[in-house]
Amino acid sequence: MNLGAAEHHVAAGRPAAQQPGALRRIEVAGVGRVFEDGFEALASASFEVPAGSLTVLVGPSGCGKTTLLRMIGGLDSPTSGAVRFLGDAGTLPPPRTAFAFQEPRLLPWRSVAANVALPLELAGVPRGERLDRAASMLERVQLADAGRRLPGQLSGGMRMRASIARALVTEPELLLLDEPFGALDEITRHALDDMLLSLHARLGMTVVMVTHSIVEAAYVGSQVVVMAPAPGRVVATVRPGFAQPTPALRATPEFAAATAGIMRSLAQAMVPAGGAP
Repeated sequence: MNLGAAEHHVAAGRPAAQQPGALRRIEVAGVGRVFEDGFEALASASFEVPAGSLTVLVGPSGCGKTTLLRMIGGLDSPTSGAVRFLGDAGTLPPPRTAFAFQEPRLLPWRSVAANVALPLELAGVPRGERLDRAASMLERVQLADAGRRLPGQLSGGMRMRASIARALVTEPELLLLDEPFGALDEITRHALDDMLLSLHARLGMTVVMVTHSIVEAAYVGSQVVVMAPAPGRVVATVRPGFAQPTPALRATPEFAAATAGIMRSLAQAMVPAGGAP
């Protein structure tokens, strides 16, 4: 059941309200992953995700970003090290978690509203409640008038908005995003970055996002975890420091400096041992 298990961890019924401060942080501690064929995808990756942050993993293909995201979401397990959810009293159980991917993966024969409500349907939420919650979430992603349409009648950006709404309808504490806007044109991508920031500010969940775009990472990330391959490893953590990003930020010297800092971290990590910087 791909949508119920692989894309969304769904609590039965309406989840209990999150207790303030219940999820303090996520600790990725010395995580390694070696696959059965001997391929070492990750080696001793370590970083922390502060509670309520929007943390971005950035790096070239093959550096283990998606593997790390899957392990944070419980879809894969490290062969060394650990992923821990920590609070004041120590280790906590995994939070309510939702995923969204680069492909929206909407069911083409179901209306947009029915697609958004699907995780709640799988969890046994009564029809009236799940449709109300789907309608509310569609309004939040600016698709209030699209609920009765089919996915094929939507633009790529609108389909991705619907996919984000489907992830958020379960009221997750942790949202994991794997290149959600990577297939979209730059103008649409910028608009969805702003939508993501608005949703994050309003809903207060922790977000971990994978991207290949340094510009996107610097714009949306409260912290940016820079990764390099062979095998995948964390080489730097950058905090751009933009409290309330707006579209005009992208044209400022401060933003150019933030993206340049991330680029330098990547470039230094890609230099072979003994090579020139």
